Amino acid sequence: MDLRTALGNIHRDPDWWRKVLTGGALTLTVFGAPWSAGLAVESLENVRRGYPSPLPPSVDFGGRYVIGLFALIIDFLFFAIPLFVLGMLFICGIGSMAFSQSGQVSPLISGGAAAVIALFLLAVFASSIAPAGRLIYSAEGDIEQALSMATVRRAFDPQLRGAYARARLRSLVGYIPFTLFLAILWLTSGLVFPGSWLLTLILLWLACSALTYAHLVVAQLYGDAERASW
Repeated sequence: MDLRTALGNIHRDPDWWRKVLTGGALTLTVFGAPWSAGLAVESLENVRRGYPSPLPPSVDFGGRYVIGLFALIIDFLFFAIPLFVLGMLFICGIGSMAFSQSGQVSPLISGGAAAVIALFLLAVFASSIAPAGRLIYSAEGDIEQALSMATVRRAFDPQLRGAYARARLRSLVGYIPFTLFLAILWLTSGLVFPGSWLLTLILLWLACSALTYAHLVVAQLYGDAERASW
């Protein structure tokens, strides 16, 4: 599936914008983020079964919330925990070497640590481990298998690796609106005027909505990549 087809499948649903904005509003509350993740997983499953459009209807809030909660656990296990461990290794392993006699952190050490962490984030994103875990969960309905090394093996499977890499590359375009809203937030963060808090809130909502949209694009591309591998 090319990017144009993926976007067309989303926009073919007349309620796509309402679902995206709802997902963004719920994500903004933090506690509602699983609903948005659940929408992406349900869409992923529909694409995998050959029904890329319309987007899943919003009829079962509780069920979608649980599905999304498990999806976020998958993301947390294969992204947040390794990042935390990596950070602790830097603190414990080279922390004693990072300070000069004046008590300042060496720019070389701090820059190197930032570069390694950035490379790690890029590697995890490019490896498609999280989408692979979501695919296993959506196909098997087994959260334990999705949280096992089966997810890593799926991500690096020689028969799937190329398709996943193409899906990840194409999905980058879906993150452009999210990146733009983050840039606008950063540029306006220092502005103070009557109603500035409302502007910030709206931009945060739109950024979260753009992230929901990006995840739907990812669902379209990876679901089709998985289907094509059968």
